[in-house]
Amino acid sequence: MKNVFMSFVIGLILLAAVTEAIGQDELGSKPAIAVKSLPVKFDLRNRGMVTPIKQQSGGTCWTHGTMSAIESNMLVSGLWLRTNHEGMPNMAEYHLDWWNGFNKFENKDIESSQDDETGMRIHSGGDYRVAVAYISRGDGVVYSPDANDDSRRDATWYSQAPEKNESDYEKFYVRDVEWFTIGDNLENIATVKRRLMEFGGMGTCYAAGRGTLKNNIHYQPIDARGNPNHSVAIVGWDDTIMDPNNKLPEPGAWLIKNSWGINRGNNGYYWISYFDKYCCRHPEMGAVSFRNIEPLKYNIFYYHDYHGWRASLKDISRAFNIFTATGYHTIQAVSFYASVDDVQYTIKIYDRFEDGLLLDELAGKKGFIRFTGFHTVDLDKSVDVLKDDKFYVYLELSRGGQAIDRTSFIPVLLQGNKSSLQEKPTGPIVKSTSNAGESYYYDGSRWRDLYEYDFDDPDWGVFDHTANFCIKALGVEKY
Repeated sequence: MKNVFMSFVIGLILLAAVTEAIGQDELGSKPAIAVKSLPVKFDLRNRGMVTPIKQQSGGTCWTHGTMSAIESNMLVSGLWLRTNHEGMPNMAEYHLDWWNGFNKFENKDIESSQDDETGMRIHSGGDYRVAVAYISRGDGVVYSPDANDDSRRDATWYSQAPEKNESDYEKFYVRDVEWFTIGDNLENIATVKRRLMEFGGMGTCYAAGRGTLKNNIHYQPIDARGNPNHSVAIVGWDDTIMDPNNKLPEPGAWLIKNSWGINRGNNGYYWISYFDKYCCRHPEMGAVSFRNIEPLKYNIFYYHDYHGWRASLKDISRAFNIFTATGYHTIQAVSFYASVDDVQYTIKIYDRFEDGLLLDELAGKKGFIRFTGFHTVDLDKSVDVLKDDKFYVYLELSRGGQAIDRTSFIPVLLQGNKSSLQEKPTGPIVKSTSNAGESYYYDGSRWRDLYEYDFDDPDWGVFDHTANFCIKALGVEKY
């Protein structure tokens, strides 16, 4: 632990020495590390910006990949130090594992998740979209010393579920989570490398046990069989890495932080070829960046999309959600998903919806989203709502359509395969619930209720009337 602490201190010194910023990004945050050019080799460990290797219990790699990336950003951005912490951040992987909302332990969209035949098995897989849904509701990210047992397993909360909320929990909120792929011909690899340098570790995936693993270098050819089944965090790269057995098509590999303890790989680290079938290539698990993390300041979350981004309606650009205030609250921000890069957005809060028209604009915001993913935007001015008031959150996106939650099959897990939805589900089908009068979309001539939307996939007909738009309103109680 002494070496870890010294690396952390050295990393903070290096970070403080970087004074020349490369400018603000589309949402106003500055990269913590200026990037003028890309080195041949890069390793976040040399800056003290990687937390110690863990040893996962059960099928919880996805929680470890998520938290490793988040912890790295906390170090790179200086957040951990600014919030008066010492040493390394150690977020609660098993709080996410239990309380993600997709499993048989808890799914608040159905009456009794433990008795329902659908839902993920606890400790049996997940993905980054599942993690972001949990974050977007304000359920995590959780820091609690009670979650940690001072070992690499940190399994205190694995065997028995922790409380969902406790007064001594310290919660953090990730304002922006973005998905990247490097492209078939590595055309976007520089973007991923810059993101890694500027904002810290990134989540990714690969197919463990498939392809080749020689000298701690993994490579699965593009045409090889096998789906992704393991999540890890990218913490560096080396353009010169080459398998001595010449199995790789070309040099170059990502440095991977795994969650299998320090006795496997190179003290817990591996390399994955740039040309691997899934690492940095899978559209949902490729390279996922968590940034703009802050102590959770919101205690009010209005939403209908409990499970977050499950699909996109590409032909719908304008949508709104209707919410009924549950108390005297101040609405400060709106969160949503951009399903493609380079999106102009317009947010408006309205007071009324009458005769098919949104009326009395209360607040708004316009801007530009550079990258695909989850984004949180502060309103130009806050909006106060009283108990039982209705308010209407409007979102217009220039490209890519609107993200929706709906009953869905979770394809990148460690369990089950897709079966016919007309039969008893045998794989991880997760039920969502919607009601008439919650989400609306504009069809070019008038507003229509999403509850009545006709999905054209015949397999999913049994689960129509379960969709809502992924538009959340965030705020605080007004005392």
